[in-house]
Amino acid sequence: MHVVLYLPDAFYSAIASTLVETLQAVNEVRGSEVFTYEFVSRTEHPRSKSGILYRANPRPSQTMDVLILLTGVTANALESVRELELETQRAKPLVLLAKRQKARIAATCGASYILANLGLLKGRCATISWWLKKEVKLRFPLVKWEPSRILVRDGSFYTTGAAFAGLELISSLLRDLGYSKEERLVRKLMVLPPARESQDPYEVPGLLETTSFEKRLRRIAHSNLSQLDISFLAKELHVTPRTLARRFVEELRISPGKWIQEQRLEAARSLLESTSLSVAEICYQVGYQDGASFGRLFLRVTGMTPGEYRRELRAPERSGAA
Repeated sequence: MHVVLYLPDAFYSAIASTLVETLQAVNEVRGSEVFTYEFVSRTEHPRSKSGILYRANPRPSQTMDVLILLTGVTANALESVRELELETQRAKPLVLLAKRQKARIAATCGASYILANLGLLKGRCATISWWLKKEVKLRFPLVKWEPSRILVRDGSFYTTGAAFAGLELISSLLRDLGYSKEERLVRKLMVLPPARESQDPYEVPGLLETTSFEKRLRRIAHSNLSQLDISFLAKELHVTPRTLARRFVEELRISPGKWIQEQRLEAARSLLESTSLSVAEICYQVGYQDGASFGRLFLRVTGMTPGEYRRELRAPERSGAA
């Protein structure tokens, strides 16, 4: 199996190294070279974000079985989109060659944007770094975006969340290629963390605010979650509910009800992470009266129960304290 890793002008060296070192570890435990790999880039020595130089070829030296696209996007969504637009044209010949060769194509971090921009994800399920979810939903509405998920496979395409979701990606690829036993052994040898399924625990509240309108809404919502509805918001903003509903759709591309739900769940996530309040207490604090309904909603949106979410975020703290 030949694996090609595409390196852009800037990328995370930790991810590039982890991917190929995992393949090397599989070769070692198998006692044979079941995987070969190479880096491909438009420059002979692409430089990572940390300044580490890699040696790369301008094009693959042999037929690809797997193509993995790396990116080096930042948490600035608009800046990332500008870079990904350029990167789409740079990576396009390689991606289309991989498609012709019937290779599995995997996108790490923001590289899902490249696949969507090339029309390869139309009608498919996909995920992306959580801070890019608003941009991709707006630009590529025909893709079935599931940005709360760490990893999504649809046919021969794999998409992942933020940079270190590359760990979930390489594990999934190994299992799908028939190396489940080796994947389990390598995970133990390299002390890799358990597989994660959701990006939701890692979102930073408020980071995706884009307009003064949204900032005003969030200030109102922050201290009035229990009574929050469109009538209350309209009264606070001195407009009619109908006018406010139209502004939601025009400026935020979301319905008022959906936005209010997001604010309540965001507050719930914050309380689960930072307090010892019971799930029932948190449920009431953020404006829900029925604990069971709240639990089902939380599970549907985040892919985790409130209890699982709390354990996910607090595990490092417990380990450190021990």
